[in-house]
Amino acid sequence: MSNQETTHEEKHASIAYLLWGLGFVGICGLHRMYLGQYQLGTAMLFTFGLCGVGQLVDVAVINQAVQESNSKAGYHPPESVPARTSKSDVSSEPKEEDTSDEVDELDLEQASIEETMKKLRE
Repeated sequence: MSNQETTHEEKHASIAYLLWGLGFVGICGLHRMYLGQYQLGTAMLFTFGLCGVGQLVDVAVINQAVQESNSKAGYHPPESVPARTSKSDVSSEPKEEDTSDEVDELDLEQASIEETMKKLRE
């Protein structure tokens, strides 16, 4: 036997649900095999989804199983995006984070605009 590296790709819930849907035509357990749970998937395949009970339970558990499979493979869910602030949250006063470099850039930009306007007037 050769030492082959197994590649772990990120699993998607939509694909798992599609494979779960094949249980309605008698091919049960493929979604578990897709998620790396080969023993349970094989058991479901030969017992018609554990007599249908396993299929019904899995519809509620697929999202959690996908997250567990991805976390075992080293994938983590994207971090949540911070909520946007509304206009009422934004004050007209400059924040303490502003640096003098930003102010200098604005002054230079304003000076270049005034210079351009003078040239256009001439």
